Amino acid sequence: MATDILVENDENVKKSSWEAFIKQNVLDFMMQHNLQAITVDDGAGKKGVIKRTAKGDYSVQITSNEIL
Repeated sequence: MATDILVENDENVKKSSWEAFIKQNVLDFMMQHNLQAITVDDGAGKKGVIKRTAKGDYSVQITSNEIL
């Protein structure tokens, strides 16, 4: 598995990395353990929620709060 390299001043890289983490690592974990829903919060305003739908599909919601 490739290691993500984060650049502190590049918000796009951080955002892409967070989204990739949710859509890959967290989704894989959820599927391996046969979970119905999982919520991941980084404590700095980013949150990911994955839920299994009635059809068996996965719904992914990624949110972030930014202070300007």
